[in-house]
Parts: sequence; structure tokens; C-alpha cells
Amino acid sequence: MDRKKPKGLVYTVKDLCRVCYTCVRECPVKAIKIIDGQAEVVQERCIACGNCTRVCKQGAKVYVRSADRVRQLLDSGEETFALLAPSYAAEFAEIPDSRILVGMLVRLGFSRVYEVGMGADLVSRAYETLYDQNPGRAFISSDCPAIVSFVEKYYPGLTGSMAPLVSPMVATARYVRSVEGSAPRLVFIGPCIAKKGESDEVDEVITFEEVREMLSEARIRPGRTVPADFAPPLAWKGAGFPVNRGMLQCMDLPGNHVEQSVIVAEGRVHFQEAIREFASGSLETMHLQLLCCEGCIMGPGTSRGGNKFVRRKRVLDHLQRRLEESGEEHCRESGRKLDLSARFAVDDQRLADPSEDEITKVLQEMGKFSPNDHLDCGACGYDTCRAHAVAISQGLAEVDMC
Repeated sequence: MDRKKPKGLVYTVKDLCRVCYTCVRECPVKAIKIIDGQAEVVQERCIACGNCTRVCKQGAKVYVRSADRVRQLLDSGEETFALLAPSYAAEFAEIPDSRILVGMLVRLGFSRVYEVGMGADLVSRAYETLYDQNPGRAFISSDCPAIVSFVEKYYPGLTGSMAPLVSPMVATARYVRSVEGSAPRLVFIGPCIAKKGESDEVDEVITFEEVREMLSEARIRPGRTVPADFAPPLAWKGAGFPVNRGMLQCMDLPGNHVEQSVIVAEGRVHFQEAIREFASGSLETMHLQLLCCEGCIMGPGTSRGGNKFVRRKRVLDHLQRRLEESGEEHCRESGRKLDLSARFAVDDQRLADPSEDEITKVLQEMGKFSPNDHLDCGACGYDTCRAHAVAISQGLAEVDMC
């Protein structure tokens, strides 16, 4: 069964949409288009961050599910390995022993389970080398696929500033291929929707939500599961990768270098501010390490209702246990000569700005004839009346939204 990268990862269930404009408000790239009173995803503009799926109270914004294809793989008899994202420690709080979780995945049909935290260790070392060999040059981290997509689509001039390195998921896949060859099927399990469209180097991607559903349907429970071990090598500092400053903590950099040359930002507002200032040149040689979500622990493929700082603590507690139980020698085997390089492509989705005359005309159609008429209430999903007028001019919004 060949993997076909989905063309659209997020879509609208029209019968459930109540046109509240919450998704418009939360979308960092305004990839939601209002057509005849329906909020539809503009696929070519979407970066698959999944914000809309988390904030839609009606369940009208959903992401493409891959569980059926994974079941087919597991039922096919082909050797299939799971690549488990390091945020599993935050997601599966009810399973404190990771060996039980591994055993459950083995019962589900996976032949082996690898820690993607090991790939995070690999990638972190590659970033150390990149920074060290390029003094005076600044890079934008490329481990978050939604950030990569954002740059390619909305700041294409910065594509050359992306760190030319793969994500921990792809690094883990390349390591497994180097050891096991091309025959085994690889399935990434994690918190991210954008991963589903990131790379053809894994066969399928499912979220934590999806794997929970699969375990439930198969009636696989922790209490009835024999513990099993992760396939080596184990993660080391990479176990802490999914939290804010996680990659930075994985890297062996001098303290002053960290504070003076690396900016860390997460969440839909802050990552955009960081990129905007980077593009202006005002950050000079500061590196950016960015996450589109509030850390991978809060990704759109995680269980709903989780508390960010409780999840963060779980990851850090797990990291501390891993550091106490093991040492760097546990991940040295993964330090073999792997190609961790990546390339990025411009996919310019910027829209032309309307003229002042066009904006004024639309504002008047909205009943905005003077600055005093600009309430900037945000009810339409746009921060200002002017931004709404611009969106109308660009064909993304309607006058009736006001």
C-alpha cells in the first residue's frame, strides 16, 4: 500500500458549521474563506496548524483521519514499526510506565516501537554543528512542519534562512531505514496534524487521538498488557523536546550563546511576531526556534481538555527519569553518519494588497464612513474593520460578516 500525501488536511463539515467566525479569528494565515455564509478552508493557504479544529465548539472543523489505512497496514502482515513522538509522556498520563504503552502498541499489531525522542537527539546535535559552522548567520528552526509551511507560503524570501535539517520524525525514520532497510512500514504517532503532509519518508501518520480510538476499539487496556521495551537506541535529552525551549535544552551550547543568539517562541501569535521581526532585519543574527502550537504537548492531535503546565511537568518528570536511568551512551549508537539534510520550496500564497480606494469602497459598503464607525470589535473574526475590508477585497470574507 503506497502512501499518498493528503492534498487537504483540514476541512469543514458544513452541516455542523454555525458561522460564528471563531475559526477565522484563530487562523494565523486567514485560510478560512466565508462563502455564502459557510466557513470553508482554503487548502492551498492552510498550514495545517489545526487551531481551527481545537477552537470550533461545533466540531465543524476536522482533520483527515488515517486510522483506517494504519489498520490495513497492521492487518496486511507487513512488518510495521511505530515511531512514537516524545510528547507521549504528556498525553498518556494514565499509563505512567512507558513499557506498558509500548506493550499496548505491540498488541495493536506493531512489530517494534521506536522513540522519536532519539531522532530529536540526532537533530539537536545537527543544530549544534549548523550554528557552530555558520557564525554570523541566523537560522529559523525547521522541526515544526506548520512553521515550515508558514515560511514557504507567506515569507518565501526567508526560505533560504530555514535550517536545512529534517525534523526528529524524519531523522528517526532515516535511522530506522539505515538499520532495517526499506521493507518495514513506518507509522508516526504524535500530536500533530501537519505531520500528515510533511514527508513521504514515513508510510502513515496518526495522532494520539486516533491511536486512542484504535486501542479502545481493539479493547486493549493497560491492566491487561504485558510490558515491552522500546527498540533501541533510547532517547536521552530528546525526551524533553516537545516543551518550550525543549530543543534548546537538548543542545550543548555555552550559556551566553543561548541567551545572546537564540530566540524561542511558540503559539500562533508569538511565532508570527518573531518571523515578522526576523524578516525586518531587526533581530540581526539571532536564531529562531519556533513552535506553531503552545508546545507539541498541546498539539491539535492530543486529547481535548489537557492542561498545558500539567502536561509540561509530565514531560519534564519523564525527562528527569530518563536522564537518571540512562546516559548519553544509550543514544550514541544513533550517531552514525546519517544524512539529516532537508530542502524547502517556495509556495507563495501571498495575496496582493487592495488599493486605498478599494478598501474605502468596501468600508462604505460595511457602513463605515468615518474612523468613528470603526468599532474594531473582532466579531467578524478580523482584528480590525480595515482588516475585514481587506479580506473582502481579497475574496476571503463577506460584508454580511459585520
